[in-house]
Amino acid sequence: MSATGTSTRHVVVIGAGVAGLAAAHRLLARGARVTVLEGSNRVGGKLLPGEIAGVRVDLGAESMLARRPEAVGLAREVGLAERLQPPATASASIWTRGALRPMPKGHVMGVPGTAAALSGVLSDEGLARIERDADLPRTEIGDDVAVGEYVAARLGREVVDRLVEPLLGGVYAGDAYRISLRSAVPQLFQAAHAHDSLTAAVREIQARAAAAQQTGPVFMGIEGGVGSLPLAVADAVRARGARILT
Repeated sequence: MSATGTSTRHVVVIGAGVAGLAAAHRLLARGARVTVLEGSNRVGGKLLPGEIAGVRVDLGAESMLARRPEAVGLAREVGLAERLQPPATASASIWTRGALRPMPKGHVMGVPGTAAALSGVLSDEGLARIERDADLPRTEIGDDVAVGEYVAARLGREVVDRLVEPLLGGVYAGDAYRISLRSAVPQLFQAAHAHDSLTAAVREIQARAAAAQQTGPVFMGIEGGVGSLPLAVADAVRARGARILT
């Protein structure tokens, strides 16, 4: 019972990863009493700060998508606004097929609009497999599908394993063959519903982005590491009366 004698909901959140902590943060804002239960001895889940040779680094995901509002907004709400910063501008490279190669352009989270976009990164067989996309029958994706599963069906596993998996794994700290297409790359999910060809869907997204002239960083980091986000959320929910039991 609250101080006024009215009933207060008590919600138990299972898991103190960033998803569970974000849920606790929202529930507290709606007036619930919250207990968070975590099976390990720490909070944060896949987001984990650490040190290598005395340098503070992220041992899990190291950035957030700046063009999605949820994570960046949460960071601001728990007092990290002044520590938000995009990654330093630098050229990216991929170690593949025995050499360090420039990160290709012309793709959406690793999914190419043409085979030529991944020339040098994929084998000749992998490039030829992408070309087959235009001739394949439509792949139904229903309400959702795993990114890796769908891309591999359309373009082959080499695209997933050499480009999509490293990119998505870095952002979502997960396995591309289990990550939701609808949640992780919603613009591609929507375009895939409108096209039989995946490469055609990617080219539509690229054309829309060019027409909209999107500006600003694609990714956003936090000074001290993204691993500091769940720690800040945990402090914020504790300050508002939540219990976190590890």
